[in-house]
Amino acid sequence: MAGGAATLVIMRASLESVLNYPDAISQVQATRNGVLWLATIAAEDGRVTVRFRNHDGVVTDLTPEANVRARTMEYGGGAYSANRELLAYCDDRTRQVWLLDESGERRALTPPDSEFVYGGLHLSVANNFLLAVREDHSAEPEPRTEIVTIPLSSTKPEAGRVIATGADFYAGPTVMGRFVAWYQWNHPDMSWDTAEVWKAPIGDFWDAYPAYSKEGVSAQYPLGVRDLEACAYVTDESGFWNWRVEGGNEWRVDHDCAGPTWVLNRPVAAVVGERLIASVEYVDGKGVLALWNVDNNQVSYPLAGTTDIESLAGYRDCVYVVAEWADRPSTLIEIRANGDRQILAGPTRAAEEFVAAPTAVWAEGPAGPVHSWLYVPEVENPPMIVLTHGGPTAMANASFNAATQFWVSRGFAVLDVNYSGSTGFGREYRERLKGRWGELDVEDVAAAVRAVTGQGLADPKRVAITGGSAGGFTTLRSLTTTDVYAAGVSRYGIGYLPTLATDTHKAESRYLDGLIAPWPEGRRVYEERSPINHLENLTTPMLILQGRDDKVVPPNQAEEMAAAVRAKGLPLALVMFDGEGHGFRGMAARRQALEAQVSFLEQVFGMEQSDDVPVLEIENLGS
Repeated sequence: MAGGAATLVIMRASLESVLNYPDAISQVQATRNGVLWLATIAAEDGRVTVRFRNHDGVVTDLTPEANVRARTMEYGGGAYSANRELLAYCDDRTRQVWLLDESGERRALTPPDSEFVYGGLHLSVANNFLLAVREDHSAEPEPRTEIVTIPLSSTKPEAGRVIATGADFYAGPTVMGRFVAWYQWNHPDMSWDTAEVWKAPIGDFWDAYPAYSKEGVSAQYPLGVRDLEACAYVTDESGFWNWRVEGGNEWRVDHDCAGPTWVLNRPVAAVVGERLIASVEYVDGKGVLALWNVDNNQVSYPLAGTTDIESLAGYRDCVYVVAEWADRPSTLIEIRANGDRQILAGPTRAAEEFVAAPTAVWAEGPAGPVHSWLYVPEVENPPMIVLTHGGPTAMANASFNAATQFWVSRGFAVLDVNYSGSTGFGREYRERLKGRWGELDVEDVAAAVRAVTGQGLADPKRVAITGGSAGGFTTLRSLTTTDVYAAGVSRYGIGYLPTLATDTHKAESRYLDGLIAPWPEGRRVYEERSPINHLENLTTPMLILQGRDDKVVPPNQAEEMAAAVRAKGLPLALVMFDGEGHGFRGMAARRQALEAQVSFLEQVFGMEQSDDVPVLEIENLGS
């Protein structure tokens, strides 16, 4: 392949810097006794636990026996809720919801071996119930989604009492004074297409009514303000997700102040004191903390330098922030009303693995400007890895990523593209991709690559593209429709769209109606855009990584792609993982996948071989 060896002038990161990274912090909540968060433990194959920090600074693992994870909407979310001295959580090991009290006693709130799946938990001790989004997987033709209350005082596990049903999806159930609020949406919409906020009086749940409903507008994430009687929520009626108060003011700004509902986590917003809503605000692709006064519409920004805000919690006049940064992993920060702040968890300085800061790059795509994040090593004319994020309605942010820093430390530039359809840039940017997935995303990524290589920031003859799942589809589609790339790495990439349309889970079963065409009427379009139907156009070396237990992308698709590359005499490596599904969770599989990618790209790009990585066997490399 074209290109020569690159000589680094920076320290090369180890594989352990990616595989054994410190526990991730997410989903902060606050009570009168202290602060809680989820910790994801890399050394335990990603087990998630609830950690608690009391006012004396003592940190305790509250769920050492559990893997705190929900399965609602397949992606889960809202796996725990704390209120006063109680903690409710979903344990993925038992598939039950549990309650932990102040004495340390645990008891199951829901039955074992049930057809029900729970998530989106909201604990209300005052009302003696736990709110939850419940999916009934015994229902046909798809799981039935409802909101239920589960009593806290019952002596035996219960499935829950239904308080809202009839919509296809429910999310964000929360108590605000005498009311319960939530948001809901229906097929074929996704929540970012059209969603409604509803309220119901406690004790008379069937007297529910919409607090906000408008066709073609996404309203989400209800919060209680003004003595917990009024409802605040985001709506993108202006073209951007902005906050408004029911019957009150609206904070209107030409930036998104929320993200899409992929999981049932709490909103990236919280009520602080009586008049403030703390929220994320996305400015030029970076998430910043904003405090909005609901009375006078004044906005302040108390935390500079963040790249994203993962979650927020408020208790009295304090706001608790899981903040993300460019140069280090997430930190949990307490910000008091007087401006004092304290890091409660996470690093206080830049990570040793930090070698390159992200730079925003804008390119002119066919439908308008396209945003990307670029990371450049200290070498001349480096090879470049192009990342295509999943979703496709997701977002590439500039937050510290050990894998990105790893690649830069080994001499690669990294380009992370927010192609059309990405969130964080308003409805218009998001809706560009309607009907054009597999076309416009491909053209946008190619435009971003040309913008970078055209400035001499990377070698145009050594550009590799990689992605997983939906991002893998964009990768495979790019490799079968363009000549921009010199190599491709597919991680469980979607190769055949009809399979995705017919075999995917409920939450995304109508997603492709908007991205491609209604199914099955539009089958011809699905077939035309499926990379597996255009394998004759492959002209680049490929590394294909695939789990044998993948239910989303059948392993035979990976084998068919490999056969096509092999038949053309192109360099090929196919690595299949026993016991792994759609995504690699086990430490051994993650290590092998990373080692394979390093060796593959170094070999096909003619780089010096890393001595800490086994040499991957690549078919046809010398031919």
